[in-house]
Amino acid sequence: MSTAGRNTVSGRTYRRTRPRGFADWSPKPDTLRLVEQVRAVLDEYRAHLPLTARQVFYRLVGAFQYPKEEKAYDRLQETLNRARRARLIPMDAIRDDRAVSAGHSFGYNSPAEFWDAVRTSARYYSRPLTEGQPRAVEVWIEAVGMMPMIAEVTQPYGVVVYCSGGFESVCAKHDAAARMAHREVPTTVLSVGDCDPSGLSILDAAVEDVIAFVQEMGGTPPTVKRLAVTEEQITRYGLETAPQKDTDRRGEHMRATVQVEALDPTLLTDLVRAGVEEAVDLRALQRVRARAERERQKVVAKAERLR
Repeated sequence: MSTAGRNTVSGRTYRRTRPRGFADWSPKPDTLRLVEQVRAVLDEYRAHLPLTARQVFYRLVGAFQYPKEEKAYDRLQETLNRARRARLIPMDAIRDDRAVSAGHSFGYNSPAEFWDAVRTSARYYSRPLTEGQPRAVEVWIEAVGMMPMIAEVTQPYGVVVYCSGGFESVCAKHDAAARMAHREVPTTVLSVGDCDPSGLSILDAAVEDVIAFVQEMGGTPPTVKRLAVTEEQITRYGLETAPQKDTDRRGEHMRATVQVEALDPTLLTDLVRAGVEEAVDLRALQRVRARAERERQKVVAKAERLR
C-alpha cells in the first residue's frame, strides 16, 4: 500500500505500509488452513474468549501439530492480524494489549436520566464479598493478557487479580506490601505463572521483597501458594515444554520449561477456582451474599419510589 501524496501526522512519506482498517485478503492455501484451525480453537474455547495469541499457539501445537518455534508463533501473530482485518476472525476473539487511558468525561443529559441511573444502580447493590473472611485472598498472575480470564473466575468470590509480571519494580512490590500490612486480616497469595527460571525468579524475589516490606510496616507476612504451573502438572497433563535457554543462569538448571498459556484454558480456570475455594471461607461468603440480596431488595423498592 503506497502513501504517496498522503498527508501523514509526522509529515513523512512511506513507500509501503501494512493494510489499514478492514481489508480484503486472499491468503494462500496453507495460511487459509491455519485460519480454519484457529477458528476451530476459538470455537472449542468460546466460553473463555477472548484468548491471547500465545494460548491459541499452544492449542494449535497440541491439536494440529503446529510447529512449536518462535518463527511459527510470529507467523501466527501476523495471520491473526490479517484474518481479523479481513473479518475471517472476530476482532474481539483475540486479547491484545490495549491502549491505556486516564481521566474521564462524565455527566447526565438531564435530572431524569440521573434518577434512571439511580434506579438501575439499585438493582446491582451488593456488599463487599470479603466481609467476614478470616483471610484476604489475592491471585498473582504473570501474564497481564490473561488477567481478565482469571478475574472472571475470582470475582464471584471477591478475590482480586494482580499482575506479578510487573513485580520487577520495587514500587509495585512496595504497593503490594502496603495493602497487605494495612489489612486487619492476614493475606493468602495464589500464584499463577510460567514454570521457567525467569518467571520463578521474579516470583521468589517479589515474595521475599513483599515479606520484608510488610514486616517493616508491622503487618503479617502473606502466605504464598503456587497454583500453576508446577512440575507435577507438567507431567500429569503432558504439557508442551521447551528447554531452558543457555543464556538463562537464574537458579538451578531446569530440564524443561512451560509457559502458563500451555495449560488448557478450562483446566487453568478450574485450577484457579479450586485454589480460591480452598482459600476462601465459603460459609462466610454465602452469608454475605444472602445479606446483600435482602438489602438489595429493600434498596430497589426504595429506588422505585423515586419515580
